[in-house]
Amino acid sequence: MYRRLVFVVPVGLLGGLIVMSSARADGPDKRPPVKTPVVKVVTGGESKIPASACRQMLVGPGVKQPDPFPGYRGFVGWESPLRLRDGTLLVGFSAGYWHASPPTPLRVPPATLKHWQDLGMQKDIDAPRGGRAMIIRSNDGGKTWSKPATIIDTPADDRHPNFLELPDKTILCTLFTYTGSEDVAKEPDLAARTGILRSTDGGKTWEQKPRRLPSPFVFDATDGPPILLQDGSILLAVYGSPAKGVPEQVGIFRSTDTGQTWKLLSVVKSNHEMSEPTVAQLPSGRLVLMARPEGDVAWSDDGGHTWTQPVSFGMRMFEPGLVTLKDGTLLCLHGSYGAGGFRAIFSTDGGATWIAPAAKHGFVVDAGVYGYAKGVLMPDGSVFAAYIHTGGHKTKDAESNGIFAIRLRVRPDHSGIDLLPAVE
Repeated sequence: MYRRLVFVVPVGLLGGLIVMSSARADGPDKRPPVKTPVVKVVTGGESKIPASACRQMLVGPGVKQPDPFPGYRGFVGWESPLRLRDGTLLVGFSAGYWHASPPTPLRVPPATLKHWQDLGMQKDIDAPRGGRAMIIRSNDGGKTWSKPATIIDTPADDRHPNFLELPDKTILCTLFTYTGSEDVAKEPDLAARTGILRSTDGGKTWEQKPRRLPSPFVFDATDGPPILLQDGSILLAVYGSPAKGVPEQVGIFRSTDTGQTWKLLSVVKSNHEMSEPTVAQLPSGRLVLMARPEGDVAWSDDGGHTWTQPVSFGMRMFEPGLVTLKDGTLLCLHGSYGAGGFRAIFSTDGGATWIAPAAKHGFVVDAGVYGYAKGVLMPDGSVFAAYIHTGGHKTKDAESNGIFAIRLRVRPDHSGIDLLPAVE
């Protein structure tokens, strides 16, 4: 998490050597490792229509900017979409002054502050409550969007709101709060923490006291989204570390009461960092997990209680996002270390084989952006994705960042992807 907050290209271990198994919350999982996924390289699978002809700016310079608030300098990002059952589209995002927008005065060592400022953080920031989580909505299929409204503004930086609509129309919003404090041993109350909010009026108003998780980590965070399982329960993957110096791990939590309370089911770990996890459920009921930065994949056949050993397949990525399509195809949106930009791969066998244009990266969706995309399935089988222009590390990028939307479709013959206009 902290690497994502402060580095353009985080350091990670190369390769896919796995020496530790996943574990239940109550003990180790003794299952043998599964076969490493493979990449099936295909040609001619890139979209013939470029992103520039399809994408729509939702928030950015001259477009639906949030009203001024203390600490806001133009940064918008860490976005996520949701399509409600009534057809309403929601997109949540964070707004602040930089790639990370912790409250001022900043609670970081001088060396960290210098590093941030060398990357591009402004030096004259007055942000007593840091960044905030915001939301826009469209009632006409994305043709027009509302003015940004605040979901929550805690005393910390409120990051990466993500959503799930439940059958009773309750909407869950998951996010994490970040104070900037690095000394979580001395200041545990200031550690980054996942929060869950609920809305019962279509996302117009939200609980203002985040529900916290029974976390085993000294800090935890999530990019979401939570997912609704076939048995009606809710699953949420977070990432964090149980102690200083230990690689980040994935915690799997479950709720059976519409997100009001949560139980830790399992911890999935490797000998290297596993962060920004994403989980999807296949039609068979099997769960698939992927994580940054090594593209680790793990599977669960018992609702998330136990997992296979995470295995990497040679495609390094950040912010993976899994979407299960109507025919059971598993789509993974991701940022690419190997080629840059916003890209996509897909699997027709539950994640054992991934179809891509190259062994090291996916099909290009938008090559000239930072990415951090999240997608939601649309009624026509396409995926509506929201993503950001830059990471906002440089001052000029932070102060002029934008959130885009686009649609993409996996071809019926699974030969590649096609890009579609954001508005149907």
